This record gives sequence, structure tokens and C-alpha cells, in this order.
Amino acid sequence: MRVYFLHHSAICVIIGKSLLIFDYHLHAPNKHMEDGHISKEEIDCFERVYVFVSHSHHDHFNPIIFDWASPQVTFILDSTVKKAPEGAVVLSPGKTYSDGTVFVREFGSTDLGGSFYVNINGTSFFHAGDLNDWHWKNEGNKRYTRVMKKMFDREMAYLKEHVAHIDYAFFPVDKRMGQGHDAGVRTFINNMKPDVLIPIHFLGFADTQELSESMTDGPTKVLSVHHMGERLV
Repeated sequence: MRVYFLHHSAICVIIGKSLLIFDYHLHAPNKHMEDGHISKEEIDCFERVYVFVSHSHHDHFNPIIFDWASPQVTFILDSTVKKAPEGAVVLSPGKTYSDGTVFVREFGSTDLGGSFYVNINGTSFFHAGDLNDWHWKNEGNKRYTRVMKKMFDREMAYLKEHVAHIDYAFFPVDKRMGQGHDAGVRTFINNMKPDVLIPIHFLGFADTQELSESMTDGPTKVLSVHHMGERLV
């Protein structure tokens, strides 16, 4: 198995003869996985390709993915993505999909769309999309901060109720929030205890190193990301 950080919230996983791609956003012609992009030639190398979109925000979804359409490609899209191609799987929180190879359940978000729990070949993944404790404490809106914390805790409780274990998690770590920017990821780790967590949706690669170095004592291995296209697993 291989896991690559592509860019922003985009991750790809190679497992067996399958390729999983989450929240692909940036695209450049003649660029490949090791550059942080995906080419049609790479898509064609796999027997099964699952392309996930957690929501329709421009930094999580690029319609260029629909150019990859072929019999071996399955698009698994949150319902906020409009004009889905024929045959696409459209989910909303609480809905599931299974084809005998992959099982997917969409969970909620504290922003637009949802998040994905995926199990394939006995290995489980969780891509948070924009699920996070988006409290923005530095902006001084205490009521918003309280409401967001309540919403996030509700999503964590629901996730914990329905998912026993996560092998690999991809979760936002966004320093734009200022004070307590990592509250969400720490709560997520404390609740779900994934084996491995890879930060996404961060400002700079150094932010991932800082998080990794601050979380060495718990059950979860937090990886740092150093460049686009990096193989992390």
C-alpha cells in the first residue's frame, strides 16, 4: 500500500489493484503523482479507481476529474457536487455505498458537504473534508465559537458511535484560525485514535512538522508533510 499527499486536501492511496483519490483540486498537464497531480495515464494503470469529492468548494473539487471517466472509474460525490456524470455515486451524510471491493459511508461536516469513511481490502481510511472545529477564536465571536464546538462534538460522537477503528485519517490543520487552531485535530485523535494521521488543509509544510513533534506520546502516529507529491506510507 502507498499513500501520497498531493496538495491541500488531496490525498491518493494505492492499495492492491485499486487507486483512491480524495478531494482533487489542483491540476497541471504532464504532471504526475510525484508532482502532486494525477494524470490520465496513471488512472489507466489501475483495475479500479475511486474518486471522492467531499463537497463542492473550489479547493476540494475540480471538474477536470470527470475527464477521467472510464469503466474502471467510480466517482463518489457528496450531494453538493452538481452535474454529476451518469453512473456517479451521490451520497449525503448517513448514506453508504458498497460494490464488493470498497465500502463507503459518508459522515457529516461542520462546513459544506461531508466526510468519508472508507474500508477496502480490510484497511480503513477517513477523509475529513472540511470537518473541523472551525472556532475562529481570534475573531472574538464567542457565540459562534460555542456553537461550532457543539456542532463538532456532535459529529465526533456520531462518528465514534458508528466507526470502531480507523487505520489512516486525513484531517485539517489550519493555522488561519490562530489560537487553538489544532483543537479539532486533537479532539479527533483523542476520540477516534487512528493508527496514523496525515494533516491536510494546512498553510505551510512546517505546520505539519510542528503538530507531529507535539504529538509523540499518544497512540496515533502523526506524520509531517514536506512537499507536494510526497509518499508518506
